Amino acid sequence: MNRNYILGHWILTLLSGPFILILINQLSNSSFGNVLGFFQIYPLMVIIGFMFSIPTYLLLIFIFICIEEKSIKNIYTKIFFILTVVIGIWATTAIIGGTISDNIAISYTIGAIIIGFFFKSKLKYEEKEIE
Repeated sequence: MNRNYILGHWILTLLSGPFILILINQLSNSSFGNVLGFFQIYPLMVIIGFMFSIPTYLLLIFIFICIEEKSIKNIYTKIFFILTVVIGIWATTAIIGGTISDNIAISYTIGAIIIGFFFKSKLKYEEKEIE
């Protein structure tokens, strides 16, 4: 998995998570004031999300440096990557806690899964023809 995939996934998950969170909140409480308030705190949410996600993505970078030369199919690597990110999201929100921690975890999980399967990653793995 190339580092551009990891970096792109990280950035887009950080940017999309708060938008998904506001969509979840709008479904339960339809108020235009909530949406305007969201745009005021969006930059803060991205910065805080970045700080809390650093340990998970550093762990992922380390893992993928270790397995870079292995012949693992792209789909398995993506599934492992997304699963690790989702576990990191839920572990982080469990540690932080709060009244909306479940909604935060759900919104970032949705973003991570969609972005993870949407992006293409390039691996050094080449499929061999079966004779």
